[in-house]
Amino acid sequence: MTTYTVDTEVCLFDLDGTIITTIVAAEEAWTKLCNQYNVDPQELFKISHGTRTVEVLAKFFPMIDNTDNKGVHLLEADIADNYIDTIGIIPGAKELLFALDNDPRDKSINFNKEHKRKWAIVTSGSPYMATSWFSTILKDVGKPDVFITAENVSVGKPDPEGYRTARELLSKTWNYKSPCRSVVFEDAPVGIKAGKAMGAIAIGITSSYSKETLFNAGADYVVPDLTHVTVIENTEKGHIVLQIKNPLKRD
Repeated sequence: MTTYTVDTEVCLFDLDGTIITTIVAAEEAWTKLCNQYNVDPQELFKISHGTRTVEVLAKFFPMIDNTDNKGVHLLEADIADNYIDTIGIIPGAKELLFALDNDPRDKSINFNKEHKRKWAIVTSGSPYMATSWFSTILKDVGKPDVFITAENVSVGKPDPEGYRTARELLSKTWNYKSPCRSVVFEDAPVGIKAGKAMGAIAIGITSSYSKETLFNAGADYVVPDLTHVTVIENTEKGHIVLQIKNPLKRD
């Protein structure tokens, strides 16, 4: 078994395709919209994963009125409300998030109960869709305090604004020297590029794209799912050590 260790202070997660599997739901909802407006869905899928819905709508559906993001809200409400039966959880995701809430050497410590989690969500999804997953499929995990959505940033991925904002908020929570060490977990090239642009270690998950695509975007490690990532140290002082088991290699 090949293993690597990564030292960090915070972990930053994309949501769709990284913690939960929404690719079927998203593609069905987008395909339905494409069929209504005679848009080639395969062309749309080349950029849609990991990109803010507002940007996809502007590029492929300029005819749709998106005043006050109402077009975004309609599409993402369709995904969240009508395709819940297609949503799954990336293997190992819950276990990793729970592990980041505890010190493995002292089970009495729970950072979540102290409202001092060491991880955050940075998603290109809307607040409605993103938060809905934490009231349904991720209810037992619970929504983290630092939760960045498409409406919290002026520019989407691959710009690092969202990840940088989350890192700064966690740094303030833990009184870290800024910028603190960070690991970004992503399934999309634009997200990998965003993480690398702010100096984070990037771990890619092959739920949406091939390993070569993720490596070419700059991923430091690529894994099939999050069962390959475990927490081996997580102290109250902020130090986290991740172990990456059998990561994929370039062909």
